[in-house]
Parts: sequence; C-alpha cells; structure tokens
Amino acid sequence: MQKIYGFVAEFNPFHNGHKLFIDEIKQKFHPDVLIAVMSGNYVQRGDFAVLDKWKRAQIAIENGVDLVVELPFAYAVEPADLFAKGAILLLDKLKVNNLVFGTENDLDFESVASEMLELNTEFKQDYQNNYATNLTEFYKKSGIDVLEHPNQLLGINYVQQILKNAYSMKVNTIIRQGSVSATKIRQDFHDGITIEDSVPKSSLSALKNDKIISWDDLFPYLKYRILSDSSCELHGIYQMVEGLENKFKKEISNDDFSGFLDGVKSKRYTRARLRRLALYTLMNIHDEEINAVYDDPYLRVLGFDRIGQNYLNELKKDSEFIVRVGKNERNTLSLDLKADSIRKLIDNREQNFGKIPFMEGKD
Repeated sequence: MQKIYGFVAEFNPFHNGHKLFIDEIKQKFHPDVLIAVMSGNYVQRGDFAVLDKWKRAQIAIENGVDLVVELPFAYAVEPADLFAKGAILLLDKLKVNNLVFGTENDLDFESVASEMLELNTEFKQDYQNNYATNLTEFYKKSGIDVLEHPNQLLGINYVQQILKNAYSMKVNTIIRQGSVSATKIRQDFHDGITIEDSVPKSSLSALKNDKIISWDDLFPYLKYRILSDSSCELHGIYQMVEGLENKFKKEISNDDFSGFLDGVKSKRYTRARLRRLALYTLMNIHDEEINAVYDDPYLRVLGFDRIGQNYLNELKKDSEFIVRVGKNERNTLSLDLKADSIRKLIDNREQNFGKIPFMEGKD
C-alpha cells in the first residue's frame, strides 16, 4: 500500500520553517506522495494571503510538496473546528492515509481528542468573555494550553475530525523547530526589516515584486457595502449575530480598517472573528452560499510535480470531486469565484479563468 501523506497549510508566506517541516516528513516517513491542502487567497484569521494562491502553490512544489490543492473559502475562512473539518475531508477524498502536522511539544493527540469527544459536559459560551477566551479555558481544564501552544488547537481539531468521521488516516506529528513565525515575517516585511534569513529566495522575490494586498486596499469597498446596505440587509450576512450590523453601521465612519475594528471590538468577539465577519460582509455572503459548499464538497488543484501528476492520474476514476474552472458547471464554485474576483479589484490579476495548475519543470 502506498504511503500517502498529507498536511494542512496556509504558507502565508512559505518560509524556512515550512521547508524544514517538509524535509523532516520526507526523512522520517519516506512518503510515496506528499500532499498539501492550502488556503486560497484568504486565510483563517480573516485576512488576505500576502501572495496569491498560485504563487504560494508554486513555491511549495519547488520546495518538496508533490501536490497542492485549494481549501475552499467556505472552510478556509472559519474558526478552527470548521477549518479542520474541510481540510481533513479533502485529505480523505484524496485517499491520504497519513496526516502529519507540526506541534510545539509531544502530546498524545488521539487520546486527548477522543477524551474531549466523549466529554459529557458540553462547551458552554460565557458571554462575559469572547469565544476564544471561553474555548481556551475549556481546553485548559483538560490540561491543554492552546495559548502557549497554538498548534495544539488545530491538531486536536484535525484528530477529532478523523475520529468523528472514522477516516482511515493515521496521525503523525513533527515537533516544530526554531522560532520562524509567518506573522513576524509579514510584520518585518511590512516594516522594512530584512527577512532574507527567514524565507527561501523564491518567497523573498515574490514578496518584493508582487502587490501585497491588505485590508487597507479593500476598506473603501467594505465601507461602501456597509453604508449602502440597510441594517436589515446586513443582518442577513453569514455569522452576523446579536446586533453586530448596528455596530458595523456605527463604526464604519472610521478612516481606516484598524480604527473600524477597534471600534467594533468587545470582550465577546476576537479580532479574528470580526475580520472574518468583515470579509463575509465585503463579499455579501449568506448562509446558503456556505452551506452549498458543505453539501457538495470539491477541491481544485493548484500545482504538482511529476509524482503528484501521476497520483492524480490514479485518482481519475474517482475524481468527480476534483473541479476545474471552465470544465465544471458547479454552483458551489461561485463563492470562490466571487471571493477571488474581489481580490482582483486591487491587482487586476486573474485568479481563475484560464489559470492552470503549476507543474514543476514547465513554464
């Protein structure tokens, strides 16, 4: 039986820590195929990927990944549990039999995830604090510190999905090495601090030559959406709850996105959740668009090497879930097409039509 290894990533941007992670997987496990499920042009904390999905997929292939597929927007821009649900679902459809992820320290993820699934006491939201604070305290009662070790939270959610759905997937972990942080790299690059020692040359070159899109670029469009829609219309936006539409209306008079976010922020909502909600608002996303993707899962190939290409050929007999723009008439693609078209407003780069997966060795 082939050893098909898979992992989940954002590569925002691809850095030397990612390269070490990939190299260690190959040295330790010797996979026949290594697959990455990668967020597209938007990331889990409600922000824009610093490089577009095609460039990030290319860099990943050039640095050892055999196949990169896109995690749809409907899963990529969600809290950890739904992010994990979509990512593990796609890895299962790709017949991955070994999940691997990075962690800050050694933990029996399968035992912890199993115990948490069996807890009789359900997680209860305490509205005196935000969701993240409550969830952190909930995990802490089980001996897990997701603030000190944030990758543990995603790891536990990955394993819970495997257990809940009885996926045939073995769990493997790699202890994170060094202190390379994508967040710090992005901040240093923004501040003009050198990042040459933290990223491969391909990432550095792309960051220097591409337009880096941020909320500052899209804030005028968000402002237009909030000002032109009624409170009733805003109330229909996905995850718009508890009168947040009125708070959005009140605070949109701020001059920039940071000020707007500070105005909306409260103990009950994290900045990540509010950024996600701002994205849903910007794109006028409603429950039915998200649910359509959940009801009809699919994946899109962004890049591959020769090994990845051969593996895709093996999957062709059971590949109805693999879609390609222009080749598939599928309503669920409309959300990703809309999200990417809004990004295109800033740099005018086509993200879908006419785009083909990167193949290593070809222009």
